[in-house]
Amino acid sequence: MQKVELLLPAGDESCLRAAVSNGADAVYLGFNKFNARLSAGNFDEKTIFGAIDYCHKRNVRVYVALNTLVKNDELAEYFRLMNVAYSANADAILIQDPCFIPLIKQNFPDLAIHLSTQATTANSYSIPENTDRVVLARELSFEEIVSISKKYNTEVFVHGALCFSYSGQCLFSSLVGGRSGNRGLCAQPCRLMYNNKYPLSTMDLCLLPKIPELIKAGVVAFKVEGRMRSPLYVATVARIYRKYIDAHYAGTFSIDDKDIYDLMLAFNREFTTGFGFNDNVVDSRKPMKRGIFLGTFKEGKLKLRTNLKRGDGVGIWIDDKVTGYTVDKILKDGTKVEEAFAGDTVEIDPKGARNGDPVYKTSSVDVQFELGDEIQPIKAEVRKSKIILPQFNPVENKSSIKIFAKAYNKKSAQAADRAKADVVYYDVLKEDCEEIKELLNHSRFFVCTPRILSDKQLVEVADRVKKIDPDGVLVGNRGMLKFLAGREIHLDYSFNCFNDVDLNCYPGIPIISPELNFGETAALKNKRFIVLIHGDIVLMNSKQKLKAPELVDSEGRHFKVRINNGITEILNSKQLGLFNKARDYVRAGIKYFYIDVEKDVDKFVRIYRKILNFESFDDTKIKKGYTTGHFGRGVR
Repeated sequence: MQKVELLLPAGDESCLRAAVSNGADAVYLGFNKFNARLSAGNFDEKTIFGAIDYCHKRNVRVYVALNTLVKNDELAEYFRLMNVAYSANADAILIQDPCFIPLIKQNFPDLAIHLSTQATTANSYSIPENTDRVVLARELSFEEIVSISKKYNTEVFVHGALCFSYSGQCLFSSLVGGRSGNRGLCAQPCRLMYNNKYPLSTMDLCLLPKIPELIKAGVVAFKVEGRMRSPLYVATVARIYRKYIDAHYAGTFSIDDKDIYDLMLAFNREFTTGFGFNDNVVDSRKPMKRGIFLGTFKEGKLKLRTNLKRGDGVGIWIDDKVTGYTVDKILKDGTKVEEAFAGDTVEIDPKGARNGDPVYKTSSVDVQFELGDEIQPIKAEVRKSKIILPQFNPVENKSSIKIFAKAYNKKSAQAADRAKADVVYYDVLKEDCEEIKELLNHSRFFVCTPRILSDKQLVEVADRVKKIDPDGVLVGNRGMLKFLAGREIHLDYSFNCFNDVDLNCYPGIPIISPELNFGETAALKNKRFIVLIHGDIVLMNSKQKLKAPELVDSEGRHFKVRINNGITEILNSKQLGLFNKARDYVRAGIKYFYIDVEKDVDKFVRIYRKILNFESFDDTKIKKGYTTGHFGRGVR
């Protein structure tokens, strides 16, 4: 019997040693470029050779994360680093962009490919050929995990931090903070305060009790999140999950509360079993580490819920702040003690805490862990002398200027049609979709399909498209492409098209990623793509429901919240409005433009028709209150 693999994070050398010494079957790590955790310690082109050799000598596999989006002028460097990983004998490469798979197989035919959770794989139809393993979206139900695991080698997250948004479908950090999660620099806006709470702050995943069910589901690997966390965290999680995976196979699976205690002490923001087991994933109280609840202050004293020893760390929650320190004095009945126990009433430095303020134990002086031998450097030798990359010839767009407009109801669809938008996009799942098709007199009619779809939903949406028989389809999910042979296709920016490899990979015409700036967009050799020039930008797509109709941050910015076919969407606080700047795209040979507004769609179609035809238009006043997004700045 092939046991499930225990896969641990190795954010740096110490964490790698901790993982290997405490039971990991495999580790995943990254370079200091092109990996989704660029702020971790990571590895360079020399140290990765020693790291992989260290693991292999101890029968531990190594997967190298090259799982960010890649710009055109970075492709050569990206594949050069992949060659370094290949030369160091990496067991697999972890990627975000499915369009790279043919290039990887061409250059490194014996290198296994794992599709990262950043690729947002929520259905089996989205999994491309030659994928050796797929890391499933953390939002999948248990039943969906079982279904996909019957067809493909699947890897699921079992422990660690959760994203509020579907991974790979978040632009919040990018558009608001200029740091892209798709490029490994997420600023974690989900941990910030909105509406005087933390409604986007997720708990930590802990599926330790679900190990037997997940093994029976047929997944091949259990993945632990945490390349930004400490060696203590890695060692603790590795040791405990190793213990219970082995216990399951030995028929002795029974969880000891002490192990849950140790996991919580290593790091937790409260634990959840996540979407897979229909659990709530948000704790809106505070976004930081909890530890173990010790109790609440009453008249300056603390009745302990668990043991406390001098040298332990504590965190005291006072209003909106947490004060942490190492306990150096414990008084019990007025006498100094080295240790107190659950049920004891003690005094410690309250740091200004009042009655009812909670205290958490955040570290234990007794905790020890195995770090293992040091990693010895070895000589780096590159195996492959030449990497073959495609040479893209310029592809002109010889079309006339076209404006594609999204409509959200019957009134706006008719308005866009009267304004003579070239294409009107309309939600395929709206009840009046067939009616709208018949009402248009000037515009071509495209249905738009959801960004997140299960296998079952894909089939249902495909049947609906067939019934409506539109002029074309704006596709939101990769899996949908397998159902649309022979149809004209546009691709939503959920596809994250970022370079000429992507533009020559997918069928149809994509809306280019809004994370590219003007210069990067204009430099693309294939000009057959669409640019979003005006309207709402979806910052997050989440399975988690939000009660508030908008989020207001500490700077007073308002982010609208809406539900779209069961998915929570958070919109940018300002609409994109390029106005006369859009002419720069026309000068660069780009002809297709997208407008996405819920109101006044006809007004903006007419305005941009004037602008794009280079008619006189003064945008001085109208552009106030809009953002130009990444037009000028882009992302690192």
